[in-house]
Amino acid sequence: MQDPYEVAYLVDRFMRRISANFHDKALAVDTDRVGPFGGMILLTLSDIQPAPISLLVAQMGRDKSQMTRAISSLEKKGMIERRTCEEDARVSVLELTSKGTSFVGDIKSILSIVIDEILTPLSTKERQSLIEALRKI
Repeated sequence: MQDPYEVAYLVDRFMRRISANFHDKALAVDTDRVGPFGGMILLTLSDIQPAPISLLVAQMGRDKSQMTRAISSLEKKGMIERRTCEEDARVSVLELTSKGTSFVGDIKSILSIVIDEILTPLSTKERQSLIEALRKI
């Protein structure tokens, strides 16, 4: 059995490598200064939209006040739109705007390049095994 600490260490190292390589390349498309945290919010929202703020907060695992400030900033930059939930007027629902959707497309393209570079040492079969393992967990 693998040492759980080793797994945590390797996953953390992998994520830090993705983050560092991504940051350098993302600066070219981040003309609105969304930043890494804003980019994470937009990527997460793209997977779950339309979504109430509470769901986005839960998915991100962040403090609600921190998320509210970041969401307001993204809204001012034209990346996100907020509307009142039809079923419950007390709830705000978030969706990406066309500008936000375009930005997410740029982020995903850059992430694909970064991941492809990092996974270069792996064979096609090893990459497929990694994908299957990640889907399983």
